[in-house]
Amino acid sequence: MFAKSLTPSLASITISAALVLLSSLVSAQSTNNFSIPRISQAPTIDGVVEDNEWTAATRIPINVEIAPGDNVEAEVFAEALLMEDGEVLYVAFVAEDPDPSQIRAIYRDRDSAWNDDWIGIILDTFNDERRAFEFFVNPLGVQIDAIYDDVNGREDSSWNAIWDSVGQISDAGYVVELSIPLKQLRFEETDSIQTWGIDITRNYPRNRDTRMRSQAMDRDVSCYLCQISKLDGFENLESSRILEIIPTVTASSTENRDPAEGDWQREDFDPQASLDLRWGITQDIYLNATVNPDFSQVEADSTQLDVNNTFSLFFPERRTFFLDGADYFDTYENLVHTRNIASPEYGLKLTGKTGDHTYGVMAANDETTSFIIPNSLRSRIASIDDMKSKVAISRYRMDIFENSAIGALVTDRRGDGYSNTVASIDASLRPTDSDTITIQSMYSRSDYPLMIQNQFAQDSSISDSSHVVEYQHNDRRWDWRLGYYDWGDDFRADLGFVNRVDFKHIVATVGHTWRWDGEGFFSRIRVAADYDRTEDQSGLQIEEETEFFLNMNGPMQSYLNGLFGGSETYWNGQYFDEQFNMLNIGFSPTPNLTISSLIRYEDVVDFANTRLGYSERWGPRVRYRFGRHFLLSVGHQYQDFESNDDHLFTANLTDIRATYQFDARSFIRLTVQYEDRERNQDNYIFPVDSRSRELGTQLLYSYKVNAATRFFLGYSDTGFEDDIYNSLEYTNRTFFAKFSYAWQP
Repeated sequence: MFAKSLTPSLASITISAALVLLSSLVSAQSTNNFSIPRISQAPTIDGVVEDNEWTAATRIPINVEIAPGDNVEAEVFAEALLMEDGEVLYVAFVAEDPDPSQIRAIYRDRDSAWNDDWIGIILDTFNDERRAFEFFVNPLGVQIDAIYDDVNGREDSSWNAIWDSVGQISDAGYVVELSIPLKQLRFEETDSIQTWGIDITRNYPRNRDTRMRSQAMDRDVSCYLCQISKLDGFENLESSRILEIIPTVTASSTENRDPAEGDWQREDFDPQASLDLRWGITQDIYLNATVNPDFSQVEADSTQLDVNNTFSLFFPERRTFFLDGADYFDTYENLVHTRNIASPEYGLKLTGKTGDHTYGVMAANDETTSFIIPNSLRSRIASIDDMKSKVAISRYRMDIFENSAIGALVTDRRGDGYSNTVASIDASLRPTDSDTITIQSMYSRSDYPLMIQNQFAQDSSISDSSHVVEYQHNDRRWDWRLGYYDWGDDFRADLGFVNRVDFKHIVATVGHTWRWDGEGFFSRIRVAADYDRTEDQSGLQIEEETEFFLNMNGPMQSYLNGLFGGSETYWNGQYFDEQFNMLNIGFSPTPNLTISSLIRYEDVVDFANTRLGYSERWGPRVRYRFGRHFLLSVGHQYQDFESNDDHLFTANLTDIRATYQFDARSFIRLTVQYEDRERNQDNYIFPVDSRSRELGTQLLYSYKVNAATRFFLGYSDTGFEDDIYNSLEYTNRTFFAKFSYAWQP
């Protein structure tokens, strides 16, 4: 049935494709204009394009290869079919493939199919060339959705919408059908015809990663959304109730154990209920509210090796209330990192866009108060026990000129004897198609209670400012960057992720890129050089560094990223000459297998003992797909460190994830995370354990009807071993369940 629906339209598709390609190749900056029809009979979303269902649809060819080829005709053809009924946008993708056995697609959890074949639609619904909604699907209908922020050059796949998709693979390629409720999008309300920016893109990973689009893209133009096509339609949209109510129930049975006492102690069974609300006051202004929000972390964070490291590690936000409209609070520097709001009882957020004005306000409380205490050489986490704090955040941005913006941000957090307020102004300016200037100026004022003053040698009241200026140039051959960063000694951003202050940093980078259309061995080679110098606010030089970069892409989706260089580094009153050599390599010899590895050799400061050491790091990663349902991923990080001409420590960290995905909605996953550290006690200047081990396992079953209606059931445990206990001692085991339901009245 699929093959029949694909074949009859090939002649008309080929003719229209040739016309579109000819016009698009005249100028890479020219765009296409399309109109979307209004229909009265909705198609069945089943992965089969029936002629009688999609006859009225607008057809958009996806026939321009933009990588590795530079706006050349695509070697395989695909098209998108679009129509709407006043409430829902319907999209069908018909993708040809000369050898469907090579299609890379597996049933996965949503937002995880980036390495597969996929195809998708990008919608700039405000037509302001600043922000766009992205909807991608792999050939089996697995969803990826994201927000693209063209002002800051970021893509955030943590955003989730509620939409439907079904895909099918046949002997001619694959077909995917989507239905996207318009109430999941934000756009300007008007009775007249709307104009949106639109792009259709296809990822085609074979011997090389190939990207195709519905129009040409000029590599001399650094903005993306300013080059995409335009879509007219959506006239006289009927106003609809935009309301989502998401109740969530979590329950867990936890036992903890002190190895010194031996017996397991069961915690009180304490089920929790929470409620999230999303209300579209208008199509472009949304109110979010939460009561006792769900903070159960049912999926393990990616492991990171935290040995011989002096700065706090970053972990992403996953929680529903904070994710919706999160991009409305973005600035160049990360001054809003909502994972710092650890345990609120309630939250309220308003985000919207009116004309050239984008705005957002957020208020919440937090039953715990934790934040980063940074300085020029390290950062630490501070927690104020039993202190509740109030949180308020406001953001405003105004679009100016064609592709520029200016904005302001204020964050405030305060409790008993504690407060932190940050005020910031920022600008992103594009004086030419290839150049971007980013400016951000920040000021903070903080008051800390006596406990923090004593524990971290922190003054009771501090204030300071910080400033960032960066200039970037990107064209098809050259890229360069000049940056100046001035972070005040007493600047604090307790609601953001700022883990280093008290430094002035200058950087200059220049790079050159060679590209080939895929006929040579390499499709891309970039070489670059970088010089940077850092000193603290007193003028003491902290680091002077020179780096050289090598980036290469070749056959079998192979890549090699190299970093080589050296620095003069200051630590604890001394200077050390560091040298480093790093390679990150990978390739996919078959559609089912991906192999990669990080290799790093360096002369590096032994921060624990204030001397120069020698480190070897190796980080192999293997991912193998068994059919279309089972995926095994194994990652290992190894570090061997010598200091004072003797062994100091060896660290091993292993992350194993085995997932059986029943279909696009449900999976069962086993995660094992193991860390093993061995230390030479005689080579440390202070007492340490000779060995420490940590083991954590998690078994998780997940069923997701959509991004908000979900069910989780799982088990996890953790254990450790050190010099006192010569075998693994388990200290925690938990059974947990979570259910959330998206009700749309």
